[in-house]
Amino acid sequence: MPESPKAAPSSVKHTLRREAGSRVTLDVEVEAERLARAADAAFAKHVQHAKIPGFRPGKAPRAMYERTYGKVHLWEDAADDLMDQTYREIVDAEGIEPIDRPDAKVTQLEEGKPLRYTATVVVRPEVGLGDYLAHGAKVDPAPPGEENIERTIAAMRESHAQLRPVDRPAESGDILTVDIDASLPGKALPPFARNAHIEAGKDLGISGLGEALVGMKAGEEKKVDLTFPDDASEGELTGKTGTFSIRPSQVAEKVLPPLDDEFAKTVGVADLAGLRKAVRNELAHAAFHEARDEAAERAVEHALATSQVEIPEVLVEDEVDHLVADLKARVKEEGITFEKFLLQARKTEEEIRKEWRPIAERRAKSLLVLDAIARKESVTVSGEELAASAAATPLAQVDPQALRSPAVLASLARSIRNRKTVDKLVGLDSPDAEREAIKKAGGDVEEEPKKPEIIIPETSDATTEGREAIRALLEKK
Repeated sequence: MPESPKAAPSSVKHTLRREAGSRVTLDVEVEAERLARAADAAFAKHVQHAKIPGFRPGKAPRAMYERTYGKVHLWEDAADDLMDQTYREIVDAEGIEPIDRPDAKVTQLEEGKPLRYTATVVVRPEVGLGDYLAHGAKVDPAPPGEENIERTIAAMRESHAQLRPVDRPAESGDILTVDIDASLPGKALPPFARNAHIEAGKDLGISGLGEALVGMKAGEEKKVDLTFPDDASEGELTGKTGTFSIRPSQVAEKVLPPLDDEFAKTVGVADLAGLRKAVRNELAHAAFHEARDEAAERAVEHALATSQVEIPEVLVEDEVDHLVADLKARVKEEGITFEKFLLQARKTEEEIRKEWRPIAERRAKSLLVLDAIARKESVTVSGEELAASAAATPLAQVDPQALRSPAVLASLARSIRNRKTVDKLVGLDSPDAEREAIKKAGGDVEEEPKKPEIIIPETSDATTEGREAIRALLEKK
């Protein structure tokens, strides 16, 4: 049923119909006088470029212009302008929040009569929130134990170890420089490794390869049959058994640096006591973040499970697009084309999009539910918070001007607000709460850094995204 029209300019009448899929259809009528004024404005614009004998540009009378160029385009331009203006007026008057561009269609356009059109648009759906605070999750990080601290320091020594060539069979933990070739019955494979450094006895991607190095000497050759893993990068090798020819050119033992104050200085601290303190602090912060992530996951899952919302298809498609774009970027970083990746995966892009649809639906629902909770809990983003996050993004280093874009700022503001909303759900909605949790895990807390200057976009193009960015920036909802 159409809803009663709300306050709008007197020259516009409209009715609103809510439909399935979070769609709204507006039936709009704009008075004939306003349409005529818009047509006058269209003529004033076009006549500036008209070439009519006997008249300078912009000086030809309208009747002469219309005899030369016609007038249909003037009324069509007027209709386009009025549809854009009145659509925005009605959206503001109704208080609806479009999340996509409207599908508009003129139903009446005649000189001397009102302009009539319909506009259908997907709007932000109503979210029925449950008891989202009853998730029972807490951020309770456990302090790191001494064993964990010592294990971390041992790994640091490993990373600073020196290699010393030895003339003996390789022992577990030695590093071998090897050439490796692999072959399948009736199929030649490219070289598997050349001058690669591999640790003997270590569990590698191909089960048994590390163990096969134990006992080998430089200059020897060994052939072993090993099975390619299920996630082999070359799809046709998955699960197949090949013959590996291993030829070490050097066996070296790892020489660990002494665990003393000098070693501590090489990793940036004054002495061994300072190293242990620094490691404890890092592990405490890691424990805090892990505990926060676990609590956040539980809280969000509970909020989604207890909420009801109709997810618009356009949001799901947007999330699928983001997932596919991320995949293409990762594939590109691996140095292969997306087409080759699809051949290796034996899938089409459409099949991948279909597989990821449930993930996209969950992501879309998460955005809607978190937004509803943020509104209810009055979670906002200050200009200082937005400026600090913007300055910390890689984009700030690569393209500082991009941070002047209202759309970029709006996206960043939404991300910050979502994070703050989740932190509020798990009891971390104040800096003190976070600091206390880190201290509980045995970590040190730095003093609060100086707040950066607020970022204000230089211009606004008056788009929906632009207005949303400005509103987020100024904490207006």
